[in-house]
Amino acid sequence: MSDMELQVRHLRVLVAIARAGSLNRAAGELRLAQPALSHQLRRIEQLVGERLFDRGPRGVRATRIGELVLARAAAIIPAFDELDRDFRLQQPSPGGLRIGWNDSSLVPGLFGCVERLLPGHELTSRADLSHSRLVTQVAGGCVDLAVAMICGPRTLAVPDGVRAERVVVEPSFVALPARHPLAASPVVELGDLAQEQWIVSSCGDGCRVVFREMCLAHGFTPRIAHDVDALRHRLVSGEHGVCLVQPTTPEPPGMVIRPLAGDPMKVQHVLLWRADHPLGDRFAAVHLAAVAVYEQLVAQNDRYRGWMDNGVA
Repeated sequence: MSDMELQVRHLRVLVAIARAGSLNRAAGELRLAQPALSHQLRRIEQLVGERLFDRGPRGVRATRIGELVLARAAAIIPAFDELDRDFRLQQPSPGGLRIGWNDSSLVPGLFGCVERLLPGHELTSRADLSHSRLVTQVAGGCVDLAVAMICGPRTLAVPDGVRAERVVVEPSFVALPARHPLAASPVVELGDLAQEQWIVSSCGDGCRVVFREMCLAHGFTPRIAHDVDALRHRLVSGEHGVCLVQPTTPEPPGMVIRPLAGDPMKVQHVLLWRADHPLGDRFAAVHLAAVAVYEQLVAQNDRYRGWMDNGVA
């Protein structure tokens, strides 16, 4: 391949040609003259260093290399489109209120707080596992309010004009299969999990580093068997490994949740919004209500409440 690299615009051209099945039809879709599109295709093929389409009297057909490039394009183009939607400055819809979140147990209760404290605003939401992207989305106006979870003692970096109000700092507990030898223990030593297969989220933002450092401080390197963003609890219930969870997490069948001795991993839940937002003053009331929501979650969870009262569940 040449020193120049393929760009997303090149991939869009290739997808249009494959979809149309001929250069003439693709040129019409792209609003280009057919000779200009032919020139672009030849340039792209020079960049790749291989012929991407076979030309024939009935149109064009992707070569083996062309099919490989098109398969990658099918994954890359939607990802770039999503980035464009997420990070470009968007104007809020009249009466709308957009909330971003990344798996915090506060989310359902937070929605209720918003609906109660800000009536008349249509609530929509979007999930994003990255707290840094949530900060960017708040700063850029893509979401109006966000609740983000941050692993460890790190300080959340926010730009000027974005308010970050901590709701709670809580310990991480561990989820174990119900038949695990440590399932009957009121508290689990992290070092006793050194030989376990771990189920870990790929959320980024340095969370994986914090997790590894925690394990190394307890004398072992974690064996990450499953790198997932969903279904972690089902994998635990199916006896495929163990994972860290929020202490207010309900116990589904086949899984138990236990505190870790010494609270080696803390997680912060932070509410974010722009200081100049028209509802900024009322978001402060939402923050206070979110604190009350967490207190209710604790009150409804005997295991966690007992741990808080007595140091063990």
